[in-house]
Amino acid sequence: MPDIYLYDDIPVLRNRLDIRDEKTLDMIEAEQSRQNMMLLYEQGFEDFTPEGLCKIHRALFGDIYDWAGKYRIINIEKRERLLAGRSVWYSNDVDIPRDLDDAFREIYKVRWSQLSKEKFVHALARHFPKLWQIHPFREGNTRTVVMMMTFFVEHYGYYMDQELLAASAGYVRDSFVMASLDQFSEYEHLERILQDAVSEEPIDYDPRTLEAQTSEEVRIEKYKKYQKEKYEPQPHYKRED
Repeated sequence: MPDIYLYDDIPVLRNRLDIRDEKTLDMIEAEQSRQNMMLLYEQGFEDFTPEGLCKIHRALFGDIYDWAGKYRIINIEKRERLLAGRSVWYSNDVDIPRDLDDAFREIYKVRWSQLSKEKFVHALARHFPKLWQIHPFREGNTRTVVMMMTFFVEHYGYYMDQELLAASAGYVRDSFVMASLDQFSEYEHLERILQDAVSEEPIDYDPRTLEAQTSEEVRIEKYKKYQKEKYEPQPHYKRED
């Protein structure tokens, strides 16, 4: 089945700016979504439902794509380096509403407010990859899920080091891949960075303050740790067709 989200003559996503160069589109999309993330964060958000996920996607990508905030209507696959070129098994397009309902239902079964920080992160690393694996939108799923996860973390009184996640975007996406392999899922990679990103104290990014200056070396080491991280696909990740 042809990908209706692409231009007919070139494999680039149809967009409101009619940009037909993939690298240019990626650059503008990244910058625009980053600005929209900041605006949305300033407004605040507490709608932790499938509809809320759509609202976040629409807020981040509505300037670029007509289909922002709408579930994809085709099935997709993406070749993953970590899986030796195989794809994570995403939800079938017709199953997206049901799968999201199930995933959020499981999230709400957890008594989040009663968990210690370590157990909170442990549960976070096991429930939010399920939203990611459903992959409800044609593009922009990782940023949308991470944005909702940030709001979710702060809803329960913690703070999220958003700069750490942004600077480690490749690691974050790879960790979602590793946590989305069904019976082969490995959560320690996502849990590792979330243990560093989720804080019980406000995070000071202002380099002029003493607190930020004294923690800068620690922060730089964190960034280096996740930027250097390399995954190697293992044979047991392979699946039968």
